[in-house]
Formats: sequence, structure tokens, C-alpha cells
Amino acid sequence: MNQIFYASMIGTGAAFLIIAAVRASLIGPFTASFTFLVGGIDYYACLPYAAALAVALLRPVQRAGLALADACGRHPYAAAGLTAAALAIGTHLLYHAHPLSMDEYAPYFQSTIFAAGEMHGRLPAPLLDWLVPKGFQRMFFTVDRATGAIVSIYYPGMALLLTPFTALGVPWLLNPLLGGATVLVMHRLGRTLLGSERAAGLAALFTIASPAVTLNAVSFYSMPAHLLANALFALLLLRPTPRRAFAAGVTGSIALVLSNPVPHLFFALPWIAWLAADRARRRLLVPLIAGYVPLCGVIGLGWTYYLRGFTTSLAQGAAEPLSLAARMFSGVLQVPTKVVLEARAVALAKLWLWAAPALLVLAGVGAWRLRNESGPWLVLAGSALLTFLGYLFVPYDQGHGWGYRYFHSAWSVLPLLAVAALLPAGGVRPDGVPGDPSSTGPSAAGYAAACALAGLLSVTVLLAVQQEHFIRRHLQQVPQPQPGGQARVLIIDASRPFYRIDLVQNDPFLRNPVLILVSHGRAADEAMMRERFPELSLLSSSERGTVWGIRRR
Repeated sequence: MNQIFYASMIGTGAAFLIIAAVRASLIGPFTASFTFLVGGIDYYACLPYAAALAVALLRPVQRAGLALADACGRHPYAAAGLTAAALAIGTHLLYHAHPLSMDEYAPYFQSTIFAAGEMHGRLPAPLLDWLVPKGFQRMFFTVDRATGAIVSIYYPGMALLLTPFTALGVPWLLNPLLGGATVLVMHRLGRTLLGSERAAGLAALFTIASPAVTLNAVSFYSMPAHLLANALFALLLLRPTPRRAFAAGVTGSIALVLSNPVPHLFFALPWIAWLAADRARRRLLVPLIAGYVPLCGVIGLGWTYYLRGFTTSLAQGAAEPLSLAARMFSGVLQVPTKVVLEARAVALAKLWLWAAPALLVLAGVGAWRLRNESGPWLVLAGSALLTFLGYLFVPYDQGHGWGYRYFHSAWSVLPLLAVAALLPAGGVRPDGVPGDPSSTGPSAAGYAAACALAGLLSVTVLLAVQQEHFIRRHLQQVPQPQPGGQARVLIIDASRPFYRIDLVQNDPFLRNPVLILVSHGRAADEAMMRERFPELSLLSSSERGTVWGIRRR
């Protein structure tokens, strides 16, 4: 227990120094959002994280932590249900039910199109550059400038998952449900791999106590879906049969088309190699591939082909989607630069602080203890390692994001390795299943559970408050009309910080009563309003932008 405490404190100190280096501009430069979130939010998590490590040394806290872990182990559906309910409340209290970044808004925008029974939105072509900032065109959306047709550039899997929720007016509910389902899958993974109710409970508790999981599940990001799909993919292949392999392929195909294929490719390649390496398992590649093919063909290549039609003639042939997809994928991976390597060092600090306290130390110990194991343990570690190393070749620092979102698709490996660190001295049983963590006594398992409980009540609470404050300040940048007017058009001045341009969010068919436009300068804005909306008057003007509408008499 003491060794875990000291190692975790040293790691927390290292994370603090890395984040302090970002605040002092000693490393970087990074994107403004990445720098701000690291220096303005992650920085302040270091102290409660260290405090949680210290509080967890108290025996009453350890007993409470073990009791909570045991409750999660015995009642996984209740734990998942309560988690989903809390997250659903969090989407409103913390996230204001608002897609913060364009990575969140683009799938939601596309789900609104699908919910209307359409494939693309329709905007007035003369207003395209006001309704969709030029920087977002080709980066987040594909537009036809002649007709005003618009679609999200991402693969549509996340948008399709959102569509029924959007149609019902509750798009914010999807990720909380995915978060609750993740708790269930982590419980089952823990039970299958680690062989006891307490092990399953600890895996579930580590998941619930990690803000990387919970605070992403109150957002509109696709990472909760990536996490759940990859965890379920692994669960299906732990004891593979032809039927399970086919189901894993279907699950993997959903993961591939959620937003982009990279997160699942990194996670799945070790599993595919593991199946291929053994003659008895090799036959399972056939049902696995058969599971991948339908959705990858219809949604993956089909969507690529559909997007191609926005810019060139479809008469170029069905082979175009294949070559276009290959060009898109090859453009994602590049030789890592100094700045990217520095960003990944910062990402390690984020990964550390957004996990349950001591989780990464325990995961490292678990990986070391299982270093001579083959089979699922080796593959799980390979998926996590390939995901982290693979993103060294992705030339972005991630920008917006809660925790280290590039690793989120493989995050499920960490709690499993962490619980494996709580094995008895004998290690893994002859049948390949680790022993019961409860046999180690309260010292190790109790401290681990206490860290999770203390972190949940301190680190997660602090990060949640900061998350809400960040989003509330962001929404306050929307210009407001003065009393006595009814707003119809908001024109946001995006020339000033902070990421005001992300506030330019409109219905794909302009069905909302208020339009949000990006300013092209006061003179150009006024000329456009006179031409396109002559019936509206200027209601107010500020450094945030202008408000146009109808004056009340």
C-alpha cells in the first residue's frame, strides 16, 4: 500500500510539473483550447488528487471504499442505472445540454438531418459563409456552395445513434446511457477476466470514479461510444466462438464508422493478430470479417461515396470511395514532431489526473505482474499500447476535450490491469484467471477502493464544477438584446477570444426562430441585413456582436 501511495504521489508531482511547463509556455505551442484546458482546469486537479491519495490511507475510508466496490459487484445493474441517471442530470447541470465544440456539434447537426428524413441539410447559398464559418467548411462540414446543401464530414455512425434521441427531443440522453452501459460491460469484463465479484466491483468502481469516463458521458462527444464499443468488442472475444466473433465484427463495424476509423483500428489490430496467430482460432477470422462487412460497406464506404458527390461527379465510378478513403487515412498519420511529442507528454498528465487516483500506478503494476501471460491479457495491453503509440503519429494535440480523449477508446484496459495488480502473491491461477483481490486483505484492495471513493468526492467534483463554469462562460459570449425587442438574428463577433466561433450553431433547415451568424465586419453585416432581412432592426450592439429583430411597441 505504501509503495502505491508513494509512486502515485511522485506521478502526481510529475503531472503537475508538466502542466506547469504548459502554463509557463516552456513547451508547445499548442492550440488555444488545449493550452487553456490544461492550464486552467487540469492544473487545479493536482491538489485534490494528491489529497485523495492521502485520505485513502485512512482505514475507515478503505472500509467504505470496499463496501462500495462490493455493492457495485453485487448490484451491477443498480450501479449502472444510478450512474446513467446521475449523468443525465449532469448533461443539464454541468453541460447545459449544449454541444460545446464542433467535434460534438457536427454529429448532432447530422442527426438533426437524419431525424428529418433527409441526407443533407439545406441552407440559403448566399448566406453560407455567415451560417457556416469558412474555417468549418471542409474541416467539419461539406457544403455545396451552389445549392446550400450541407452534411457533416465525419462518418455518420454517431449521428445515427443520436437520431432517435434527437427525434424525441432528448439528444443529451444518449451519452449518459452509454456511460451506464459501460459500467455494466466493465463489470462483466472484470468478472470474466478476474474471476470474482469483488474484482468486478472494483473494475466498475474505478470506471465510475474516473472523470474521464463520467464527464465525457455528459458531453456530446463520440468518445463514450468508442469506449463502449471497443470494450464490448474485447468482451466478445475473450472466449471466442463463431457467434461471438460475428457479434464482435458487428460491434467493431459500429466503432469504425462512429466518427473516424482510427480509434477502433488501433484497438482491434492486436485482437485480429491474436486470432490469426493460432491455427485453432484462425477460423474465427471468417465470422469476424463477416460481421464487419455489412455496416462498413453500407455506412463507411457508402458515406465516403456520398460525400464525394458533393464536390465531383459521381460518374467517376464506384472505385472512387476506396481511393478517397485511403487518401483520407494516409493524411491522418505523420511522423511525430517535437510539438506533438510534447503534447503527448501533456496527454499523459491529463490521462493521470482524469483517472481515479492511483489507477495508472495500479495499471502499471498489473501490466508488469502479467508480463509473461499470453492470451487476452497480452492483447488488452497491446490494444492500449498501440492506441497510445499510434496517436504519436497523429499531428494534433486534440484541442478541446475532457481528459486525454485520443486514448479514450482504449481506456477500458486501465481498470482491468489495475485490479490485476491486486492479485495475491501467487499471481495467476493455473487456469489463467487471476485470484480474488479480496484475499490480499484490506491493505491493497482497500487502499485502491478508498482512492476511487476519495477521488470521486474530490477530483471528479472539482472537475465537474470547472467544466460547468467553462461552458457557462462560453455561452455567456452570445450577444443579448436589450429590453424591448424580440431577437431574430444574432451576429457573433468571432474576432475575439474565446472560441466564440463555435457558438455559430443553426438548424440544418433554419427552423429555429433565431439565426446565429458569424460577423464579416460591421459594414458587411449591415449590408447583408438590409438585403436579406430588411424587416429587422438593430436591437443592440456590443463587443460580443449584434442583435437584430423586431422592436416591441
